Order: sequence, then C-alpha cells, then structure tokens
Amino acid sequence: MSALLAIEDYHLAIPTFDGPARVLNGIDLALEEGETLGIVGESGCGKTVLARTILGIGPDRAERKQGRILFEGRDVADLSARDWRGIRGVKIAMIFQDPMTYLNPLFTIGRQLGDAIAAHARAEGQARPGRAARRVRAATLLDQVGLREPERVLDYYPHQLSGGMRQRVLIALALSGKPRLLIADEPTTALDVTVQAQVLRLLRDLVETLGLTVVMISHDVGAIAALTGRVAVMYAGNVVEEGPTARVLARPLHPYTQGLLAALPEIDGAIRRLSGVPGTIPSLIDPPPGCRFHPRCPRATALCAAERPAMRGADPAHRVACHHADLA
Repeated sequence: MSALLAIEDYHLAIPTFDGPARVLNGIDLALEEGETLGIVGESGCGKTVLARTILGIGPDRAERKQGRILFEGRDVADLSARDWRGIRGVKIAMIFQDPMTYLNPLFTIGRQLGDAIAAHARAEGQARPGRAARRVRAATLLDQVGLREPERVLDYYPHQLSGGMRQRVLIALALSGKPRLLIADEPTTALDVTVQAQVLRLLRDLVETLGLTVVMISHDVGAIAALTGRVAVMYAGNVVEEGPTARVLARPLHPYTQGLLAALPEIDGAIRRLSGVPGTIPSLIDPPPGCRFHPRCPRATALCAAERPAMRGADPAHRVACHHADLA
C-alpha cells in the first residue's frame, strides 16, 4: 500500500539578491493514512516552507532542484490550477498559526464558513448548497470543534471571539472540506498555556474520531509530544532525526535533538541550569559543507565537515543523520 504523502529527496531553493537560499536539502518523509507526524525545529529551519510546499502555496519563485512530493501517488509539481481546486482545502487542509490574519474581519463567522462549504462543493463538482444548508453545516462544524452555542457564534465577527475561539474556527474551516490530510502550522503559538492544552486536546480527539492524517509543525516539543505518534527533527533544511515520538524524546540520537531537549525545563526532579545549543543557525545561502550542524556540534570531526551523513538507524523506525550517533 502506497503512502498517502511521500516526500522523496526533496531540494528547494529560493532566489535572493545574494544567491539561492537552499531551504530544503534532501527531505525524505512518508506518511500513511491515519498517522500523525510532528515536525519540530528552530525558527528558520524550513519546517513551514515544507508544509506550505506540500499544499502548493510555497514561496514565490521557489525552485525545486531535485526530488518530488507525492500526494495520493501524484507529484504535486505536476498539478494544474484546476487539479489544485479539487485538492487544496478539500483533500489537504491547513490550520494556520495566526487566526486574525486568516479570518476576514469584515465578514461573520457564518459567512466565512458558508463560503468555504460552497467552494468545496463546487470543487467536488456538486451543486452549490443553499444558504440554510450551509448554515446547518457550519453550525455542525462549530459544534464539532467544541464551540458552545454555535448558532450564536455564526453571527459573530472575528474580533468578538477570544484567541482560542478563533483558533477553533480555523480548525472548523480546515475540516469543512472533509480532508484526508490536515497540516497544522504552529496551531497553539499565539495562545496562552491553558488554551493551548484545550486546542491540543481538541485536535487529538478529532484525530481519533475522524481518523485524520496529520502533519503538525511546531517549535514546541511538548505540543508535538501531546499529539503526534512520529516526529521528524529539522535543522537548517535537513531532517536530522526521525522516529516514534516517545522513543525520540526518551532516547535522542542526534546531538541537535539532544541539545533541544536539554534546553527544556523540567517540572519534576532537581533544579538544574538549562543548557542551550551553542552558536547560531547557518546561512542557507552559503551553508557549511558536510553536516550542516557540524560548526555547532560537540562531536564534530573532520569527517563531519567533509561528508553529509546519510540517514541510518539500528532499526528502520528510528533513524538519524549523524556520523557519530550511538546506535547500540
């Protein structure tokens, strides 16, 4: 059985005045139906560019250098605008990180949900639902994402809702097309801690009840741990480690993953000084040769500067791109 989403040796560059920025550097990932994959890394590592490229809304003038992204066995680079109308928002949907940016302040929630429902019906070749049918469907979606009194919320404008309520509306919009793949890009970033927990619980419940396949993008390791079954750690355009979330967090193999986890505070246990990853993310216009992490790595040797490490592992489920990882 082929994967729902397969990313094969994908390289992407973005032209700049100083030369091309090589933002994705040989990404290899696969996602089966019903799986949940987290992609975690520092700001600027390429995780959001990857997510938007999957949806066909990547950066302007970005150029694929090598590889391909397959959805349902089709290369997304070969899809026409007409093809995308039947996929974007219908089969692949995205939850964006800032609700106020993606909700129109001039229209009610009911109008925006109704327009999305009508657009999805048109994309699937169905007759446009009537106003009453769209309103019933919109109320059902709001109820599904846990908003109380959905009929009232339909008549509200975005500014009349709290941040958590707006995020739930974005989730409802994403679900309006009954997607097979849901991409959540930092869905809890702008929310306070208690609301973050509520949104994560909602997403987890939706995954279980609807059987959604999810890619979650975040720099928050805790959010990734709460929702996903597998995690890929990205650094400077590369996936440096990938495996079951619980295993990667319990026994990280890559020095970068170990550094990320060492920088997290612990609620239980002895008080300790947090350690960070020394140095800064390299320029993607002129990245270091070999392993892109080697200038910051405590284990780096001449081999690391000369040769890019391949993904390998003691078993296929947990892989790491490091010449010196302890795989025993």
